[in-house]
Amino acid sequence: MQMTSQIDAGGNDPIFLMFHGYGNDESEMVRILDAVYAPTRADAAPAAIAAVPSYISFRATYARPYMGGNYWYPDGCGVDERQRECAAVGDAVASLLDASAFAHRRKILIGFSQGGYLSYRLAKAHPTLFDAAILLSPSFMGEEQAALDSPARFFLGGVRRFRWTRIADGLISYAIPAAHHDEEIADIRDFLRAI
Repeated sequence: MQMTSQIDAGGNDPIFLMFHGYGNDESEMVRILDAVYAPTRADAAPAAIAAVPSYISFRATYARPYMGGNYWYPDGCGVDERQRECAAVGDAVASLLDASAFAHRRKILIGFSQGGYLSYRLAKAHPTLFDAAILLSPSFMGEEQAALDSPARFFLGGVRRFRWTRIADGLISYAIPAAHHDEEIADIRDFLRAI
């Protein structure tokens, strides 16, 4: 697993742990975070959001031959295999975050598509490690009745059909349907201000 990072070592700002979607790489999530932190017309610098966010953006463990990009678990695999692959990544990330440099920082997961599902699995496997999770267009196929016991706050975006009700009961701070990119970025910005 490769990664790219931008970390203010002495800062107390949150650290974003970012996981891209199928067929992409770690730069996909950096573009999303850059959009969230970009100044808006309403304010020169979004209130309660640092000017330059700290992040670690991870590249998936499997390279996609011939087509380029990467993936976290094989396309079309079953729930058990997806969970095993996510558990391996989650254990590596939890080990990384065990460093004293991260002890005082809020940890926010952000994932798109496969990375959104992976972020959910990390919060499920390590329920007290993360403060929040931003799940963008994740698939919960095969886990619609799964329960999640975590104090983390969740943002669920880009979901056309939201059927996963157990996580919604009091845990999801924002649940929005598929929206125009700019609207979803604004909603993420509002979520970050509120946590």
